[in-house]
Formats: sequence, C-alpha cells, structure tokens
Amino acid sequence: MRNAVLGLVAAGTLAAQSVGGPVLGYVVDDGARLRPIYGSAASAHVGAAVREGVKDSWGELALLTDGTGVHAGKALEGNWAAVQPGALLDATGRSLLIVGEGTAPWRLALPERALTVRVSASGARALTLMADGSLAAWSAGGKAEWRLAASVWWSVTYAGERALAYDPAANTVLELGTGGELTVLRKLEGAGGRYELGIDMDGKFAVLLGEQALVAPLGDGPTRTVTLPEGSNRLEAVQGGKAFLLTRDPARPMWILDPAREEPLLVIPALGVEKGARP
Repeated sequence: MRNAVLGLVAAGTLAAQSVGGPVLGYVVDDGARLRPIYGSAASAHVGAAVREGVKDSWGELALLTDGTGVHAGKALEGNWAAVQPGALLDATGRSLLIVGEGTAPWRLALPERALTVRVSASGARALTLMADGSLAAWSAGGKAEWRLAASVWWSVTYAGERALAYDPAANTVLELGTGGELTVLRKLEGAGGRYELGIDMDGKFAVLLGEQALVAPLGDGPTRTVTLPEGSNRLEAVQGGKAFLLTRDPARPMWILDPAREEPLLVIPALGVEKGARP
C-alpha cells in the first residue's frame, strides 16, 4: 500500500509539471529525475524534470527507486525490480505485470526466469524468452499459447500485434504465427551475431542493434550498415514506432535512428531545460 501511495504522489507531481506538446519518450538523468523528450525525431529537445526518484523508464512505463511501477501517471500494484517494454518484473524474473495500451494490466507467473519480455501494442499478448532458451507466447490472463525451442541469443519484438524474432544462428528475421509457426521475412547476408531487434510501425524495416546497426528492408532492397554513436545501447521505439532512440543520457547529445531516412541518424542536443521550468 505504501508503494502505491508513493506512486500516486509522484503521479500528482507529474500532472502538475507536465508541459504540452508531443512527447517522443522519456529519459532518466543522473539525479534520478524523469525528463520528457519533446518534438519530432528530426527536431527535439529534453524538457524539465517531471518526476523524481526514478530508477528506469520505458515509454510511459516507469519504475521508481522504491519499487513502485507507474504507467501514464498511475501507480501499479506490486513491488518491482526491473522494467522492460510493456512489462515490470520482480526480483526473481518469474513474476510479471504486463501493461499495454488497450488491456487492463495483468499478471503472468512463469515456470522459470525470463531473460526478455516483449508485449504487443494492445497488451493482450506477450512473448518471453526464458533462461532455458525456450520462447513462449502468452495471452491476457496468463494463458499459454505456445512454446518452442529457441536460444538465449534470439531477440524478439512486436510490431503492433505481429510477433517477430531474429535468429542469429540462421541470420534471419522471422514472423511468429499464432501457433508458433515460423515464417522467414528476411535472410541477411553474413554470419549473423548478437543483435537487438526492432521493427518500424509500418513493418517495412528491421533494425538490428549490436556493435553496429543494420537496417534491413523486409522485402526487396539491400541491407544498410550504420556506424553507431558512442553509448548506443537501447532500441526504444519513439514517434509512434517510426524511429528508435539509441542513447538516453540527457547530459550528452542523444541519438535517434530513423530507418526510412537515407541518412538515418538524428541527434537531440544535450540537456536544455525549458525556460522557467525547474532543472
């Protein structure tokens, strides 16, 4: 109960300090303060702090340092240790709270630890990559849909309600059917490697983030290699899923990758606090 109260107090602080305008995403500064990124991928700036005591955030889902989870300004029941896109995990990695756009938050108890959790846009489905190397799909309420052998090196994501995966052994981007069937969408050149997978909102491009970034059309067209700026360790969908935030340190220039652009890297200048706002 205490955690929920603290989260609601923080939510009130957020409402009081919010500034209008489109929000690309959020970053946490070195003072554990949550700051919005305003604007579009081609022209953006970092706003004033809207919440303190934040451990991490992913889109509108944030984790406070006291273990409170908050979504779109509302506290969520439970005590959590980590946040992933659309999900909060407890310290064991076996108890999850799934949070999406169109479905009430629901809990998922796993048989063993999850390494990765990905949630569909509606929140009605989830994928979990397990510590034993298996990949499992779940529907709202915790119903198991299917499970298949994969690898801890796989990367999975959702493009809306479409479940997709990257298999580094075969160097392929796959679509996962409702019964766990696999459809190859793109075979990439080369030997493959460990990459984080992202798919743009229109399903036209696969973005693979590793030591470098690969932009692969899911159809005809060559794969492009993008040299990454220092500190690129995130592939967070922003601007409705059209682009991806690569870095999140607001004290340094932040980088966004737009796979549809010929020159895909865009930069947000280092932290600038809006006039009259609290730093």
